[in-house]
Amino acid sequence: MLGSPKNDRRPERHHTEERVNRKATLRDSGVELTRSWRETLPAGGRDAFRQLFLLLACYAAYDVARVAVRGREAAAMADARAIINAEKTLHLYVEPFIQAKLSYVHVLVEGMNWFYANAHLPATILMLTWIYLYRHETWSFFRNWFLTMNALAMTVFAILPVAPPRLVPTSGIVDTLFLYSPHPYSTGVLSFVTNQYAALPSLHIGYSVFLALAVFLLSSNRVARTLAVVYPVLVLIAIVVTGNHYLLDAVAGVLVLGVAFVANYSVAPQRGPAVITVGARYRRD
Repeated sequence: MLGSPKNDRRPERHHTEERVNRKATLRDSGVELTRSWRETLPAGGRDAFRQLFLLLACYAAYDVARVAVRGREAAAMADARAIINAEKTLHLYVEPFIQAKLSYVHVLVEGMNWFYANAHLPATILMLTWIYLYRHETWSFFRNWFLTMNALAMTVFAILPVAPPRLVPTSGIVDTLFLYSPHPYSTGVLSFVTNQYAALPSLHIGYSVFLALAVFLLSSNRVARTLAVVYPVLVLIAIVVTGNHYLLDAVAGVLVLGVAFVANYSVAPQRGPAVITVGARYRRD
């Protein structure tokens, strides 16, 4: 009889131990899942949010530059005419000719409209995300390069507003987004997220060349490198066909990108060699 209570308690104790073990297993599984999620971010969640904050701050600064040019439309038009005259002097003012010839292909114009409006930011975000996740050792250099390029461009926007050729009545260039798109930049919600007088320098070109250089420096994949060559060319065609930039804007975009690179390399030269030779370490891409 003394043994009966002990025997009765054994199953209860056994079930309690099972429940404890099961909870421990679930808890351990949860910890492992959490760790595996965090391991997808090379420097942890806090660092990822910090980098996101910096990029959002960059966009906010662009908004400030956009507001700074309000009320300076006359100056923007005068600067635009000065650029047109400069291109004519240099025999570079071919934008009206290119737009007129390509406008015969209606599908091409609509495609360029879509490409100009939709490819720019997603491509940039995807590239920056890829660098952060898969080439993280080079992230700080590319981030600083990108932010410096934007800072220089926004400084020019604030000091020297320039109207795009599509807004200059005497340019001989039409606004294809207005003619063919149901949501042109000059009206609706898009008018609040674009700078109508930030033609010089062209950040579309600056970003596209930045992306192309990043691919060449960080990857040896032939398909990726081919796309990296094609992408800036498509962007150049798009900015001309849609009437959003002059050729000198494109030159200025590349110049700003180059100055930003030199500035960052001068500040942190020890990072430069690791960045510009890192592609050699990824021959399997």
